[in-house]
Amino acid sequence: MKNAASIVGVLLLSACASATPPPSGPTILVLPGTGKSFDLFRSDDQACRGFALSEVSGKAEQLSSDFYAAATLMQQRYDRAFAQCMYARGHKVPVTGPYSDRSQPAQSAARTPPPPPPPGQPPAEAPPDYRPQ
Repeated sequence: MKNAASIVGVLLLSACASATPPPSGPTILVLPGTGKSFDLFRSDDQACRGFALSEVSGKAEQLSSDFYAAATLMQQRYDRAFAQCMYARGHKVPVTGPYSDRSQPAQSAARTPPPPPPPGQPPAEAPPDYRPQ
């Protein structure tokens, strides 16, 4: 009986050791949003860590049997969920690629040419290099 209990204990420990542990926290830098207090930032940080953890918990079994690959994928999922949560709460998160605060004007497929110059001679006060030869 003692031998059977030892075997069950060893099996339980080995099952726990083979599972990919959840991430311990985000690996991305998030800064407080404009006009947000540090206390609010800390509160949002804790709430978003919980949200991110809930997004990745239970998904380790669906991942690769390779421990490193599974841990890396879980960390990426955790970081994405954390960033989405913090961004939704108004904080500054990292972005990839070029970024601009200004909206880009819509570019039309066919550009219209500029209008022709007005008819007649340029005014007398025009610079000499502007006058036709």
